[in-house]
Amino acid sequence: MADTVSFLQNGYNGEVLEDLLTYTAQGNDTYKQGLIHIKSGIQHKYTLPAIKLGEIIQDNTPTPTSVQGAKGPNGENEYQFTERHLNPSDFMVYLEFNPRDYEKYWKFAQPDGNLVFRELDPKVQATMLRLLMDKKNEYIGNAIWTAAKGGAAAAGVAIPTDSIQIGRGKEKYFDGVIKRIIDNVNATDAQTIAGGQCVVSGNTELTDGAAVEAALYAMWKKCPKQIRNNPGLSFVIGWEAWDAYDQYISDKMVKYSENTEVNRYRFKGKKITPIVGIPEHTIVLGQFTTGMDSNLWMGVDYANDSEVLKIDRLQANSELFFFQMRMKMDVNIVRPGEIVVHTAYKKA
Repeated sequence: MADTVSFLQNGYNGEVLEDLLTYTAQGNDTYKQGLIHIKSGIQHKYTLPAIKLGEIIQDNTPTPTSVQGAKGPNGENEYQFTERHLNPSDFMVYLEFNPRDYEKYWKFAQPDGNLVFRELDPKVQATMLRLLMDKKNEYIGNAIWTAAKGGAAAAGVAIPTDSIQIGRGKEKYFDGVIKRIIDNVNATDAQTIAGGQCVVSGNTELTDGAAVEAALYAMWKKCPKQIRNNPGLSFVIGWEAWDAYDQYISDKMVKYSENTEVNRYRFKGKKITPIVGIPEHTIVLGQFTTGMDSNLWMGVDYANDSEVLKIDRLQANSELFFFQMRMKMDVNIVRPGEIVVHTAYKKA
């Protein structure tokens, strides 16, 4: 990146596009912990197909007839296809700055010559760009879970006391995981419940460690048996709930670990992953990996393939420069019927 960014060029081309795009989406806990599969290059719409085969076992007959192959009301003798979609929406990153403000911090990069034509060293440019991305990654990490298309007013989600609003602020360009789950469990239309409906194991507030432990037990009991041995199966939890649970099990008479140590991030042998981004009073259990078998996918794309990131002078008679990045993004769950959730968030 340091060798290709220049304040006087209009855009990126070639494989730098993919590298920058991926970095934008990867700098958050959800990706760093291996909980989401990212599909890039989705310009309009991407279909997430799933298939289920109905009952096919039959009595043995010397010559099967069409009676044996007749389709039944519950999908007998047929493949049932369901489709969910990633439909990325546009948003933009934009920042104006004066390069002269930063010259004094990097002595090696202090330029000589006419002030109008000075440029910062590529290493400095790369540092500034990464700082910009760090802030945007904070937004992405939260939006994966708590965004709602149209914002909070359109979300239609009732929140627990003193909890994060779904669709707050700029988290309004696509539906995040919590909004998708709540819509799915309350829907009756075929498109929203494609792939089944999420299993809600509880809806109480997780006020202490005992409540968290009870929620984990309830979720495990509700977990579909066919995915219990899946190596990618994990509990995703917020840090507040994990801290309460960690203290609770440390205080038990029969300790799992010493108080100076963190308890194992495990429950019934399955990984517990605390992350920043998932809202309070919410735990999600499912198959979350970076591979295509993940139950959580993100679709991303650049809005203009010739100008993914623009770094240029604001105008001809100005010292100011700007960063501008136009992106498209969406999040969806693939097989809702294989997700168990405990959440105090409800349909308003």
